[in-house]
Amino acid sequence: MIRFTKVLLLEAGEEEPDVTGVPALSPLLQRSSIDWGYMTQPQAHSCLARRNQQCAWPRGKVMGGSSSINYLIYIRGGPEDYDEWESLGNHGWSYEEVLPYFKKSENNHDKEAHDKYFHNKGGYLTVERFPYQDENVHIGFQAYKELGLEVIDQNTDRQIGVMVLQHTVKHGVRQSTNRAFIRPIRRKRKNLRIETGAHVIRVLIDPKKKTAYGVEYYKNNNLEIGIEVIKDLKVGYNLQDHPTPDGVIFALNKTATSVSDEQRQQDLYQFKERHDGPMSATGTIQLNAFIQTKYENSHKRPDIQLTLDVADVHNFLSDPILASETNVLPLAYYDSLVLRPILLNPESRGVVRLNQTDPIFGAPLLYANTFHERIDLLRIVEGIKQGLNLLRTHAFRKAGARLVTNQLPACKDYEFGTDGYWECLVASYTTTIFHQTSTCKMGPKHDREAVVDPELRVHGIHNLRIIDASIMPKIVRGNTNAPTIMIGEKGSDLIKKRWLHGGGDGLKETSSGSVDADFFKDSNFEFNIRRK
Repeated sequence: MIRFTKVLLLEAGEEEPDVTGVPALSPLLQRSSIDWGYMTQPQAHSCLARRNQQCAWPRGKVMGGSSSINYLIYIRGGPEDYDEWESLGNHGWSYEEVLPYFKKSENNHDKEAHDKYFHNKGGYLTVERFPYQDENVHIGFQAYKELGLEVIDQNTDRQIGVMVLQHTVKHGVRQSTNRAFIRPIRRKRKNLRIETGAHVIRVLIDPKKKTAYGVEYYKNNNLEIGIEVIKDLKVGYNLQDHPTPDGVIFALNKTATSVSDEQRQQDLYQFKERHDGPMSATGTIQLNAFIQTKYENSHKRPDIQLTLDVADVHNFLSDPILASETNVLPLAYYDSLVLRPILLNPESRGVVRLNQTDPIFGAPLLYANTFHERIDLLRIVEGIKQGLNLLRTHAFRKAGARLVTNQLPACKDYEFGTDGYWECLVASYTTTIFHQTSTCKMGPKHDREAVVDPELRVHGIHNLRIIDASIMPKIVRGNTNAPTIMIGEKGSDLIKKRWLHGGGDGLKETSSGSVDADFFKDSNFEFNIRRK
C-alpha cells in the first residue's frame, strides 16, 4: 500500500501578508507588490478611453493567488452552466456531479444556507456573510425587492433574484485558498514542500515518450528561454471574461466619505480587535442581483449580474481614468454608487500569447477582444437601462439617490442617457471583475480546441494535468472563485483515483495489495525538478 505521496507547491510570489485579511482594503491589493500587474494589449472595441486603449487585469502573485486579492464573493454559477459543460462531451461535470465538490470544501455558517442538499458544514473553506452591512446595503436590498426581484440563495439551483452575498470570510477575515487550505497544514505535513519566490519556467517532458517527469523553475538568477514544441494544442485560446463599465454613477445624500480620520483609525482598531465594523465588509458590493435582458433566450439563466460598487464622485468626475487607476480607498468610505451591469455570457473570445521578447519574465500578451461581438455590448446597455429603474423605487428616492448626469469626456458628443451614450460609455470606460478563464479548454479528444480531457489530463501528454479556471469550456454565469475551488477539489480526486486507488490509467495493485513498482521508476515524481 502507498503510505504517503509527496507534493511540491511552487508559488512565484511570497507568503500572504496580513493586509489581505481586511475585506475593505481589497482595492489596495491591486497594483501592489502581490499583483502581477498585467495589462491587456490595445483593444479595438473596448477600453477606448483608457491609456493606450489598455485595461488593467490584476492577478494575484502571492500564496492563494487571486483569491488573496479578490472581493471575496462566493457564487457558484447556475446548474445549467455545468450541464452545458457535460453536453460538450465532458462526462462527470454535470451539476449533480460537481455539487458534491462544492460541498466538500464548504463550511457554510450563513443562517439562511440551511438546505443540506446544496450546502455543507465542516469543510476547510469557511463561507459566511460579512458581520457588517451599512445603511446603503439595506436601502439597495429594499429597492431590488420593490422592482420584483425575489430574495433567494443564489448558491442553490436558482440564480435570478437578489441576495446579500455569502463570502469567503471567517469571523470578518478573508479566507483565501491559502488561509483556508494551506496554512492549517503547512509545516505539519512532512510530505508537503512549499517553495515561494519560485517562478516556473516549464514542465519537463520526455519528447519521445511524451511523458511529464518534473518542472523547471527560476530561483537563483539564471534563465533559459528555449521552448521545444512537443504537442501543439490550443493553449491560450478561448479566453473569456466578465466585462463591465465604469461611469454610471448614483450620488447619495447619506454617505460615509465624511468620516473623520480619527473615526477611520477607530474602525481599523475595531477590526484588529474584534474583526467587525466597516472594515470587515466591502460596502454595497455585498449586494447582488442576477437579471435577464431581452437578449436572453433561457427562462432560467441570467445574462447580467448587477452590482452596486462604491466610489468618490468628485475624484471620478475630475478624471475618471486617473480615479480608476489610483483607487486605493477602503470600500467602507464612499459618497456614491457605481451601477455595474456585468456581462455573464460573453460571445467574444480572446487569446493569450507568450511575450516573444521576454517569454519568461515579460508579461504575457493579453488580447482580450472584449466586445468584438456586438451582442456583448448590447446586453450591458440593456443591463444599464434595467439598473436605472432602481432610481424609481421608494427606497432610493427616500435616500436621495440620483443619477449623476455629467457627460464623461470620451462621450461628450452623445446626448446623455441615449443608447448611443451608453454604448460609448461601455466601450470607452471598460473594466472587468477579473474573471479571466477558459484558455486551456476542457473537451473530448475530437474537440480540436480542447487542451485537457474530462479527467483534466493534457491531450497527448502523459502525467500532466491542468486544474484551474483555465479548463472551463465556457465561463460560468457568476463569480469564478468558488467554481475554481470546486475544480481543485474534483481534480484532486482524479489524481487520487489514479495514484492511490488504481483507477483508470493509474496505480495498479498486485494481488498482495502492494503497488506495482513500475510506476516508480522515476523516484519522487513531484520532486524531479531543476532549479535555474
